[in-house]
Amino acid sequence: MLTAGGGVLAFENALPTSVAVNVKSGQVDVPTYSQLVFTFSRPVALSAIEAAFTIEPATDGTMVAVSGQTTYAWSPSKALADLTSYTVTLGPITDLSHRHIPGRHWTFTTNIVPRITSVTGTGGAAVTDGSDVDPGAPLTIKFNDAMEPITIRVNVNGQQADLKWATDDRSATISTSGMPSGPLVLGMDPGGRDQTGHHVPGTFTLKTGLYYRDHEHTTALKYPALIQVPNDYYARDQNGLQAADVVFEYLAEGGITRCTAIFQNAPDLIGPMRSSRFISLKIARHYKGLLFQSGESQATASRAASDPVPQFFDTIGYTYRTSARYAPDNLMISGSSVNAAEQNFFSGIPAFTVPKARPNLSGGALAATVSVDEHYSVYTYDPAMGTYQKSEEDHAYQDASLHQPLRIEMLIVFHTAERLVNVGDGHGAHIHDFDLDSGGRVQIYYKGLAFGGSWSAPDGHGPLTFTLDGGQVVTLPPGLVWIDVVA
Repeated sequence: MLTAGGGVLAFENALPTSVAVNVKSGQVDVPTYSQLVFTFSRPVALSAIEAAFTIEPATDGTMVAVSGQTTYAWSPSKALADLTSYTVTLGPITDLSHRHIPGRHWTFTTNIVPRITSVTGTGGAAVTDGSDVDPGAPLTIKFNDAMEPITIRVNVNGQQADLKWATDDRSATISTSGMPSGPLVLGMDPGGRDQTGHHVPGTFTLKTGLYYRDHEHTTALKYPALIQVPNDYYARDQNGLQAADVVFEYLAEGGITRCTAIFQNAPDLIGPMRSSRFISLKIARHYKGLLFQSGESQATASRAASDPVPQFFDTIGYTYRTSARYAPDNLMISGSSVNAAEQNFFSGIPAFTVPKARPNLSGGALAATVSVDEHYSVYTYDPAMGTYQKSEEDHAYQDASLHQPLRIEMLIVFHTAERLVNVGDGHGAHIHDFDLDSGGRVQIYYKGLAFGGSWSAPDGHGPLTFTLDGGQVVTLPPGLVWIDVVA
């Protein structure tokens, strides 16, 4: 005869083994960092549960014993995707007492994790780490949910930003008007939440910068194109200089200056083009590119022959004369023709890119205005854009294609030895020859500050190096760098 207690025990032994999960099937708003806890009425081996367990969408995780052999927890390797429906399946298994446990499945949907989904600038262009933002352009921060604005604290370079929220509270705009040009770090402090009480996890940081950018269409080149550009009265304003990586300006005959413009990406129109000089050949060697020009004196041709430099002269089908300018300052070339000339005539020149990286300079002296008397030039710093604007003989330079002021990211006044070479034409003509190999002094102007330093040439066929007096090597920033070569 069974006792009452024995009857209960017999009854329990007759029951099938059950399993329960801490998440109800059909449950919504399940936290993305949740564990799935399985509780069995009888002991089950860990290996059996691991073999029977699946989750869709597939997610990596680990199953561990929590209490003896009856309670197990599965933990995802990383947070589950938010606003996602999951199906958890436990296939048929056998417990340690050899009782069969039928297969089960459960479904649940995770909650939303409020977060920043994007930061955009002008025209909705994405702003990401390392990208540039046009000075004065608004920044729009977009969230994946309606936020509680009072809880959202965004800072710019450590200062709390004034957020202008959209009516749906899913985006906010920051004005950059009046902010100085330079690095910009955008951050969001912890503690923010959406309108249903979900908290923003962790913090957010975006490292970008306010820098002027040239947005015109260009053609990428395999190696630099060095284009000879005149700088006399009738040549101004020139087309395409804003897109140049570096422009060297130096004296030519008659007291006027000439430029060698170096392009890694050629704009749709460049010019006018004129002939090269001794210094042009040296620049071409240092920057490993193709020298584009119109004509060449016998003296320059002889100098080029002594240490050959790849040269492309005006050629029908590549260059053309425009009626919009006075001859001889009317020879033009397009970016696509520059690329075609490189590929069709000089495809064997190795690929090379002009080294560019934003410098991190500090401690300079204020330099809002810079005069370079030898070139009759004055440069004025525009703090709103973070660039210098150039005037020469009281003419304010523009890019003739853009009809906007020429904006110079960095100005370098480059001191070197200069000598006059008698070219022996019987008329007493002399050519300016500049040393680009022995080194010398420089003044560097960047973001309204002046720095003293020196230049050197590791060899005659590699880029020049600029070093501050304190020993810091100066990188050339993206954008237009203007180098005035003077004695």
